[in-house]
Amino acid sequence: MPMEFYYHENNLQGKITKNYGKQTEIFNKFKIEYYDKYKQKQLSINKINTESISEKVKLLNKYYKEIDLFLLEKDWITTQSKIRSTILEEFCGFLFKDLSIIKKLNLGFFNKKVYAGLAINNQGKVFPKTKDVDFCIGKEISVDFGGEKHTIILPIIAIECKTWLDKTMFSEAQFTAQKLKQGSPNVKVYVLAGYSGIDKKEVPSKGQTPIDQVFLIGDTRNKVDEIAIWDFFQEIEADLIKITSSSEIREIGKLLPE
Repeated sequence: MPMEFYYHENNLQGKITKNYGKQTEIFNKFKIEYYDKYKQKQLSINKINTESISEKVKLLNKYYKEIDLFLLEKDWITTQSKIRSTILEEFCGFLFKDLSIIKKLNLGFFNKKVYAGLAINNQGKVFPKTKDVDFCIGKEISVDFGGEKHTIILPIIAIECKTWLDKTMFSEAQFTAQKLKQGSPNVKVYVLAGYSGIDKKEVPSKGQTPIDQVFLIGDTRNKVDEIAIWDFFQEIEADLIKITSSSEIREIGKLLPE
């Protein structure tokens, strides 16, 4: 099952190989001197206790400072390059890569063409609709729709990563959550954001939005909060266990599952 979640590395590599022409060497030097070391250290942490998660966050904060200094010096790099925005998406992979349930159920990490329901074309053929997300924990399976074979990515956890969360971005995340839940009602959809610009009066309650929760982790230009990341990690782990566990009919006590 795919565990290739190096979205930030792929972004850097893209700049090295094609996007910035004569500036190739600048990106290559940064990747070797900073990113490659960051990646190696993140991959070397294999435990999932508070100390290990704390170390992952410290590495993340250090790398953010390095990338921000790099971008400040190279003022010709625009936000459209998505160099910075892919860091948090990739960090989710570093964060969840060692969860035992992921290995047990042979789950994978994805960010493209996640299953979001079915549609029918003008020839009467049924095909899967898909949605791109920033980070998804799911399972790739083969299915048959009306005699047509398809490979789909069934989402279990979907995460939208935002450095800054405003009303427009939140609306877009809600739209993604709605589409994913039309195809997979049990999927949990989260927003992981540095900080929020949404007025508190406009923050919906859980029952008013398809988003299951928004985690604010602190301004990524200063310091990501270790406790917030630990809380986020624990909730995702609990969701994975709950969603994939079988429920038993009770003879005494509550009948409907929580």
